[in-house]
Amino acid sequence: MIQHLLHINHVSKHFGGNVAVSDISFSVDEKQIFGLIGPNGAGKTTLFNCISGFYPVTSGDIIFDNKTINNLRPDEVCHMGMARTWQRVKPLGSLTVLENVMIGAFSITNATRDAEEIAIEQLRSVGLTDYAQKIAGSLSIGLKKKLELARVLATRPKMLLLDEICGGLNHTETETILDIIREVRNKGATIVFIEHDMKAVTAICDWIVVLNSGEKLAEGTPEEITGNPEVIAAYLGGGHNA
Repeated sequence: MIQHLLHINHVSKHFGGNVAVSDISFSVDEKQIFGLIGPNGAGKTTLFNCISGFYPVTSGDIIFDNKTINNLRPDEVCHMGMARTWQRVKPLGSLTVLENVMIGAFSITNATRDAEEIAIEQLRSVGLTDYAQKIAGSLSIGLKKKLELARVLATRPKMLLLDEICGGLNHTETETILDIIREVRNKGATIVFIEHDMKAVTAICDWIVVLNSGEKLAEGTPEEITGNPEVIAAYLGGGHNA
């Protein structure tokens, strides 16, 4: 039986008089790959920040794994089993690739040896084993994106929030990241990701929500979204690199 892992119930976020997110509702099922798309300024990253505890919501409820998480800190949300990446990848540049991933693992263990074993396992899963002892700051953007994935996977999350994980990558690098995401889902995790590459979104997502000017414009399967006249007018046909 399919279970909802995340409920967004009438969530709004205001910054003074600016309404960044307005009355958004949707649910994400366990083991689903869920896309969140929309033009720049649509409220996607703001909503991610609310879900992951970096912004308090102005109104509404965020329910993760049957618990309301509105007022939890980001570290508390992480301990519950939710991890996120960021648009701008910023590894701890003076540390090695392995050490960066170990920091993620320390969210679930206090033992250095265990953290190292978890980190090695996740480096293997994203294809970075050969880079373990490289300084993280020296990596290319494509490898830094893989490192970001490995670091959040080291927290052993039930749900990953991926914010433009394919941003800045070429076609081959994007395909590699999508393959990793599919494998992560196959191992039981749930994925929610913001992405501007519409080909990537339609290739991998089970369900998509479209935001526009802070409001939910549409939701449905990739086929329904790409054929939706409102979405085409507001987003796909609006000159944006979806």
